[in-house]
Amino acid sequence: MNTIGDFLFPLIPALIVFATAYLFFTRMRNDQRSFQQLLLRLEERKHSLPLQLKAYERLIIMLERITPSAMVMRLNQPGISLGQLHLELLKAVREEFELNVSMQMYVGRTAWDLTVQAREETTQLIKTAAMHAGAQGTAIDLSKAIFELEQQTGNAAIKQALNVLRAEAGKML
Repeated sequence: MNTIGDFLFPLIPALIVFATAYLFFTRMRNDQRSFQQLLLRLEERKHSLPLQLKAYERLIIMLERITPSAMVMRLNQPGISLGQLHLELLKAVREEFELNVSMQMYVGRTAWDLTVQAREETTQLIKTAAMHAGAQGTAIDLSKAIFELEQQTGNAAIKQALNVLRAEAGKML
């Protein structure tokens, strides 16, 4: 019995030292892995952040450009008919959106959904204004109808999308 105790007594501190060293090195290895993963994420972010910020910037510019009153001021020309202005406005909204559709991969889902909704509501406002101006109306009548409808709606969809885009972009900085 004494020989077993003589054998185990020096072995217990060695086992404690071994277990402590094992736990220490395991924790150190896990910390090193976590640190390496963090460095990789930071490196990826370094490359993706400018792309994401550019996407937010482009969508904000697009929404500002498809604001109905801004489009009327930009596209209305002397001598243009109601039908021509109506088509030009719808074409401008469609082209602006098509130029920026790829930006959806860089922005949050909510921001993109609100951007799409703003485009749809802008298109609907233009169509509604054309109906209010009447078939015999002029481009001036269409412009007035757009300004009136825009004043009534307050561009709520565009403003909401802009607010979300700005908030998301602000979180990234």
